[in-house]
Amino acid sequence: MNHQDELPLAEVSEIDEAKRQWLQGMRHPVDTVTEPEPAEILAEFIRQHSAAGQLVARAVFLSPPYSVAEEELSVLLESIKQNGDHADIACLTGSQDDYYYSTQAMSENYAAMSLQVVEQDICRAIAHAVRFECQTYPRPYKVAMLMQAPYYFQEAQIEAAIAAMDIAPEYADIRQVESSTAVLYLFSERFMTYGKAYGLCEWFEVEQFQNP
Repeated sequence: MNHQDELPLAEVSEIDEAKRQWLQGMRHPVDTVTEPEPAEILAEFIRQHSAAGQLVARAVFLSPPYSVAEEELSVLLESIKQNGDHADIACLTGSQDDYYYSTQAMSENYAAMSLQVVEQDICRAIAHAVRFECQTYPRPYKVAMLMQAPYYFQEAQIEAAIAAMDIAPEYADIRQVESSTAVLYLFSERFMTYGKAYGLCEWFEVEQFQNP
């Protein structure tokens, strides 16, 4: 399944047992020509998680049951970065850790959204979604979408975040707009005027059904 558009965010703990054994095997090398290289193991581990809609935090490799040494992990990740066979492995730096994903199964935008969810930065997640929507399509962002994948935010969380964003300078461009049926949308003044945002949300919620 491809995650270029929308996928549920799975739990990182759901790991293929074979990959678990491979990662553990990095600490106890076995003399066999059939075993994959450690860098290949890490890359495949990341790809598997991306296919399931998951980012892989760097800390995962440092923690049990894998417990890869810091120095060894740095070498392996640099090896992946330099190897053309692993050009699909990308890294995002968050406020808490570095996160890895495969562009074969996950888009850059989905990965960025997932990072904000993992780090529980709801205000930044909302701002990212709204700005991306307004710049890319362009259209205002329906607030109800924040209760769906990959966010699954609760209504109270969304209301609190929007209230906090209203007084935060870094989110001064994020504005609210409602359709005539009181459906709430958000838009960014960096990419869209209030009039355009209102016209679009009115079309989505009312006019398109009056003029099929």
